[in-house]
Amino acid sequence: MRAALILSLMALGGCAGDAAQRAASPAAAPTSLEAAVARLPASVAEFTRGEVTWHERERPGLGVAADYAGPGRAAVATVSLYDRGGGPIADDPTAPRMRAEFESAVADAVASAGRRTSAQLTDRETTILPVPGGAALNCARLDGTYGRQEVRTLVCLGAASGRFMKVQVTSPARPVRAVDPVPFVIGVTQAARGQSG
Repeated sequence: MRAALILSLMALGGCAGDAAQRAASPAAAPTSLEAAVARLPASVAEFTRGEVTWHERERPGLGVAADYAGPGRAAVATVSLYDRGGGPIADDPTAPRMRAEFESAVADAVASAGRRTSAQLTDRETTILPVPGGAALNCARLDGTYGRQEVRTLVCLGAASGRFMKVQVTSPARPVRAVDPVPFVIGVTQAARGQSG
């Protein structure tokens, strides 16, 4: 009995050591960009995929962007997979590289709106969005205007297929048809990671 208890404790200790080693391991080698894009669903949470733009072919490190249209075109979204040429991305939302890229993604969304004469966005709220079966995403809700229309944009960043994964969803603040972007963000993230929902 005592021997069985000792063996059980040794096995448990070994598992804990393995888990700690896995957590401290560098990011896994990324899936090919073509395979990563193939994981993006044609439809998820009532959003339908449209055009895919291959930035990587002319500007290595910038990856690919897939556009999605929400239900009744009440929202638009872009899903981007890229690594900025810096190698595999760890799946840790608190890692310094991830936090720096998140701040850059939010600043870019605000600056892009500012470059349009009729658009303006401001950062309102930053949160961590849990993704069942995987690492959480850093998200920021931005409020603003596009012409006279009030808009909301959700920018989320995490890792998928060894790359940064940025999901940006924009919709009117008072849409004719209400659209919750969170199920789309979670669903497309799980798909890009090769997880089932």
